[in-house]
Amino acid sequence: MKRLTLFIFISFYSYSYAQMGEEIYTFMNMTVSARQSALGGNANSSWDNDPNMAMFNPAMMNERMHNQAGLNYSSYLAGVKSGSLSYVFNPEESEHFFAVHGRYIDYGDLKGADESGIATGNFSANDAAVTLGYAYRISDFFTVGGNLSYVTSKIERYSSSAILADIGVVFHDIDYYTTVSAVVRNFGKQLTYYNDRREKLPIQANLGISQRFERIPLELNVTLHDLQKFNISSPTDKNGQKVGVGRKIIDHVSIGAELFPEAGFNLRAGYNFKRGNELAIADQRSFAGITAGFGIKISYFRLDYAWGRYNAAGNTHTFGLRIDIENLLAPRYDW
Repeated sequence: MKRLTLFIFISFYSYSYAQMGEEIYTFMNMTVSARQSALGGNANSSWDNDPNMAMFNPAMMNERMHNQAGLNYSSYLAGVKSGSLSYVFNPEESEHFFAVHGRYIDYGDLKGADESGIATGNFSANDAAVTLGYAYRISDFFTVGGNLSYVTSKIERYSSSAILADIGVVFHDIDYYTTVSAVVRNFGKQLTYYNDRREKLPIQANLGISQRFERIPLELNVTLHDLQKFNISSPTDKNGQKVGVGRKIIDHVSIGAELFPEAGFNLRAGYNFKRGNELAIADQRSFAGITAGFGIKISYFRLDYAWGRYNAAGNTHTFGLRIDIENLLAPRYDW
């Protein structure tokens, strides 16, 4: 059987999961929105009208997300592209919330070769997922929710599929502007396999905390990600030294700040410690781990942009569009 030389193209993202074993469908843990990208890549605890938040934790759904839609697009190195969409619906202002999400990643044209290294022609590879979400508001403070995803992965003529689920809970205190988000993601069952071999699912456990200040137009986000495993760090640091316990702990942390949240213009910045540590280059300033972006509201639309250092060879740009369908389609009356 052909030995496909397809693993090179995954390098732009594989550093994030290099120490977690051989997993499939790791794109399910990739950042999906421009806003999330700008806030460090893992932020998932901002309690507002952003429907993209519900993709990573379905319990984030709330009445302000009703009839809100989000579209996002990212361009990586070597022609790799990804996109996502999200929509949330809250029927008749009830305690029930529903969502539909979609995401894909296209790895572009890849070169294939046999065991002897003889070229066999170009081929394509892509991953995609369709997700249905549901949440229930238990009280003024607590919401629980779940996502169910059908996931497919294709490489040349080979394919794989799975059913994955997420379960989350959110505590939100509107009086103190505090939100705590906890979620376990991507557990389930693989339906079809590459080479008839079952692979490890990209299970992820995250805990996020957001604090918005009453007298300062600022919201801070702290996310503890990949808590399902203690050691997610590379074995050595940029100087070739073995990493210690402190590094293994801090690699679970990403932070973000949003200035003027929900205003007509937002500024955002973040830092991902794992990305910063693993993409750092000895004796060279690489700005690895730093992210930044902004949002602009124009009528019923909000345009988002994020810049990030996801790979030592270059930058990543993510663009987002959020649409307030509820008000866009509301009847207009001229008196």
